[in-house]
Amino acid sequence: MSANITALTAEGFLTGVFDVLDAMTNRTFSFKLNKAGAADASFLTSTLERLPLMVRGRLNRGGAVGLMFSVADAARLAALIDGKEETAAAADDQAVLAVMGEIAGPCLGAGVTHLMEKGGQTPEQPEAVSAELATPQMVADLLGFFVNPPKAVSFAYSAGTLQGAACLLLGPEIEQLAPLEALKDQANAAAAPEPDLSEAEVSDILKGFDKPGAAPARPNGSGAASPALAARAPSNLDMVLDIRLVATARLGRVEMAIGDILALGPGSIIDVGRLVDEPVELLVNNKLIARGDVVVVDEKFGLRITEIISPKERIESMH
Repeated sequence: MSANITALTAEGFLTGVFDVLDAMTNRTFSFKLNKAGAADASFLTSTLERLPLMVRGRLNRGGAVGLMFSVADAARLAALIDGKEETAAAADDQAVLAVMGEIAGPCLGAGVTHLMEKGGQTPEQPEAVSAELATPQMVADLLGFFVNPPKAVSFAYSAGTLQGAACLLLGPEIEQLAPLEALKDQANAAAAPEPDLSEAEVSDILKGFDKPGAAPARPNGSGAASPALAARAPSNLDMVLDIRLVATARLGRVEMAIGDILALGPGSIIDVGRLVDEPVELLVNNKLIARGDVVVVDEKFGLRITEIISPKERIESMH
């Protein structure tokens, strides 16, 4: 039963992690767990020889998590996050560590949040988050970081042509974040096959897409169309094209004390912390999406977009 709990906890945690990586890379990741086991000193010593890049963090309430990657797999992930193809030339180790360090907090936090929400708890973000190249000589330090002996679950992951292998380390406290029944329900829902649809059912459902605003029926009762139907149905994007959003051109920003603001008057100059030749930022609903230059069009100011920011920067701008 203990191994089953560890596997279910690992599945819940990794679901949150790969949800974030999906958003960062505009890819759809899938993963497959291998057998869970104890992560003792012997296991960590041998595993660090293959998977030396360690991303780890711990919770204030107790418990820690870690992800172990090979440097080559981490470099391919870093390339995707930087908006490049995974076949791009590998960056040096420090550049890869920098990218992995940037995503460590969001990824580990998403994994913990997924588990805690399943357990009806207020999510807590990991602390002491880091990304480092560990060596077998650091095994004692790693075991001390987890306090109580962790469990290890190796897994394979893929996204399109990208394939990799990694290992998840879970402190025993992490297994208490979500009840076993909630994790079982999640696993069963993920494994449940989609019901087959007859040609008549598919034809009847697709009729709804001919009428703007019509909501298609959900034959599987889950609130989502089956993959077979989604592949054949129109995207119905027109339904959201008229939704209004607030677009803001930000020249710069500055923090000021209340006393300084009260002292402002005609002729006051505020330094917005930006050089004259730096691009202006375009935000939509307070989320950074592009940068550009100020232009004049028909005696009005405008913004000429020169750069659409990368998926990685979009994620960072949300924090």
